[in-house]
Amino acid sequence: MKKISTHNLKHTLRDIHKNTESRKFCFVIGAGASLKSGIPTGNQLAENWFKEIKERYSDEEIKQWKKDVKLDEKDLAAHYGAIYRKRFESDKTSGYEFLVQKMRSAKPTFGHIVLAQILAKTAGHTVLTTNFDSLIETSIYQFTNKTPLVCGHESLSGYARPSNIHPLIIKIHRDLLLSPKSDIDEISKLDKGWKEPLDNIFSSHIPIVIGYGGNDGSLMSYFEQMNKPSNFFWCGLKKSPVSHRVESLIKRMDGNYVEINGFDEIMHDLLWVFDEIKPIKEELDGITKVRIEAANNQLNEIITESQKVDPNKNESKQDISAFEYSNLADKETDYEKKKAIYLEALDKFPKTAWLWNAFTYFMLFIKKDFNNLEKYFLKALAADPEHANNNGNYAVFLQDIKKDYENAEKYFLKALAADPEHAYNNGNYAAFLKSKKKDYENAEKYYLKALAADPGDANINGNYAIFLKDIKKDYENVEKYHLKALAADPGDANINGNYAIFLRDVKKDYENAEKYYLKALSADPGNANINGSYAVFLKSIKKDYKNAEKYFLKALSADPKNANINGNYAQLLLITIRKSEATKYLEIAFQLNKDEKTDLLVEIWFYRYAHYFELIDEAEKKIGELLKDGIRSIGWDLSLNVKIGIESGHPEPKKLNDLAEKITKLGS
Repeated sequence: MKKISTHNLKHTLRDIHKNTESRKFCFVIGAGASLKSGIPTGNQLAENWFKEIKERYSDEEIKQWKKDVKLDEKDLAAHYGAIYRKRFESDKTSGYEFLVQKMRSAKPTFGHIVLAQILAKTAGHTVLTTNFDSLIETSIYQFTNKTPLVCGHESLSGYARPSNIHPLIIKIHRDLLLSPKSDIDEISKLDKGWKEPLDNIFSSHIPIVIGYGGNDGSLMSYFEQMNKPSNFFWCGLKKSPVSHRVESLIKRMDGNYVEINGFDEIMHDLLWVFDEIKPIKEELDGITKVRIEAANNQLNEIITESQKVDPNKNESKQDISAFEYSNLADKETDYEKKKAIYLEALDKFPKTAWLWNAFTYFMLFIKKDFNNLEKYFLKALAADPEHANNNGNYAVFLQDIKKDYENAEKYFLKALAADPEHAYNNGNYAAFLKSKKKDYENAEKYYLKALAADPGDANINGNYAIFLKDIKKDYENVEKYHLKALAADPGDANINGNYAIFLRDVKKDYENAEKYYLKALSADPGNANINGSYAVFLKSIKKDYKNAEKYFLKALSADPKNANINGNYAQLLLITIRKSEATKYLEIAFQLNKDEKTDLLVEIWFYRYAHYFELIDEAEKKIGELLKDGIRSIGWDLSLNVKIGIESGHPEPKKLNDLAEKITKLGS
């Protein structure tokens, strides 16, 4: 069996896509693609049902049944149909109702969204699936402007023809709503109505199998007898065994086996194959904008008609609704006028929780007007104490603005109790657990919940990447999640800036680090943190002190009360022999840091130790206390401070060098 890497797969598929018009792809999707959506795989269901069967029947009955169906307990997935029949033989309807319950709350993941984009943006590709769920067509409806043709029953097989207009989805075991097939007799062979359409498809389409175990008799038997397509790719999870039957099929097809990390991951890799696909966020923003504009235009027409003067009345217009107020606020570009519209609306509709949410979100994140904001949040929660967004945004306000961490956590938990699958609230609570409580185990748990709820969200992917870098040191996955964030929102300043820091500090890829710094600054030229971080890059990596100072001053202009930027600028002034100027910024850094035990605090005490000889004793004592508490600044460059300190006549040159090493090197 020939094996190829995902990297090779990407390049091979790109060659086919770019260079041949006649060959298309048929994505053969199995239950593994739905696992992260909350739907168990056939193997998981078979294992669970088998346990339940053993609880319901006597040992003798089970022994006879196993003999009748030739069941191998080491490979329960291969006997899915027989196990399903036995588990629900007393009430077949219960089997169907069980599947409905399992699929009711399932949501598309990032992989489904990418697949929807491929089907919608590149003509002629199709999907063949053994799944009953509607995740793929839901993604097409929600995230593209196309309408799919779903052949979810063999009676529709005559319509199963690839189209340049409507993405084709074939469900050979039927759709969930059309009496899906699970019984062994139903899935042991392919309905004869499917053979001709599938023969036609595979005469021009290359199968790409993802998440399918090959355990049913129907599709697998068809593959084993079909004419050999021009190529064949079977994707299986890394470290998962490959059955003899699948291996034989791949050899018969002269095909390729590809080890993958998962459905979402391989679909992310395939984004590179299709230039037609815009970044997901850009694509969704465009589609959403068109839909909102159409709805608003229709609304405005209705409002215009309703506001015409009625000759039989003494009024020129009717009272407008809360929704119409919100529409007016959305259109207003002047922040003060927008605020006034919201307040007028809330005076009329004080119990409208969603309107309070729109207003407080605007005040907290857009206008950044914190005056009376707590009062507004409390009114919002009085309107609906269980409102997930209002509880979550109030928690952010308490955390970031009031520094009231105890109550912040209380409201994060209220928000999650109201909506446990809320992506932003899970992500924000994860960040709170990481930064404020240092509870890294639970922080990761909530990051993963956030990503399960919204796997394509740029900020959540970016924040999880930082968590993996700072806490878990899992650098391989750090880059993966940074790239997922950038794919979702390539123009986001913070995401580009954080990726630049990763390239600078971990990969030592300084050329690309600078490229992403400049992309970040192009997106947000006044961002204090990005200007400050780029200044550190210019100072430490490029030794370009002139431009480093320029960006430090831009950062301080944007945020003069940023302790880190003041401290880092003080270091630049010290290593360029401008001690009198440095003193001012060093003092500001101490005042702003407020003795918080951070890497900055140990750095600025070291600057005092290295350059201010009259403060050596106090500085040495403080540094010792911080080192004892585990405070370090790993990787920070103090070499020039040491050099200049010694050249200036430092009384303890060896100790100066030793302290620098203890502060900056892991395990010192």
